[in-house]
Amino acid sequence: MVVILLALLPGAMSEARDFRVRKSAGDFTVEATLDRNPPVLGYCNIRVEIRDRGGAAVTAARVMINYYMPPMPGMVPMNYTIDAAPRGKGYEARMNFIMTGPWNIVIIASTGSRPWRVVIPIDVR
Repeated sequence: MVVILLALLPGAMSEARDFRVRKSAGDFTVEATLDRNPPVLGYCNIRVEIRDRGGAAVTAARVMINYYMPPMPGMVPMNYTIDAAPRGKGYEARMNFIMTGPWNIVIIASTGSRPWRVVIPIDVR
């Protein structure tokens, strides 16, 4: 029994490395992966993969990442927007969380005339 658990542990640990979220937006599916799980104070890389209804990777979109902490009384707004660069079959960007607490990551993509977005709430530790 212990041998089985030890054999499964490395696989479970490798799965826990990244924070992954999959969301639908109209005809598209967006999978976002953060390289920190849980998301922590400081720099965090995000990878975004977009697939169309047929499952094909969308590689010709303009993708921006807006990340912000919801407004709180007595605090200055923390709202940042960065472009995500195309890399392989996805898009990548680097965010800098300057405070712990609740944040929203908004992925804004334009694949034609009308942009669309998905919102991912996270808790930065």
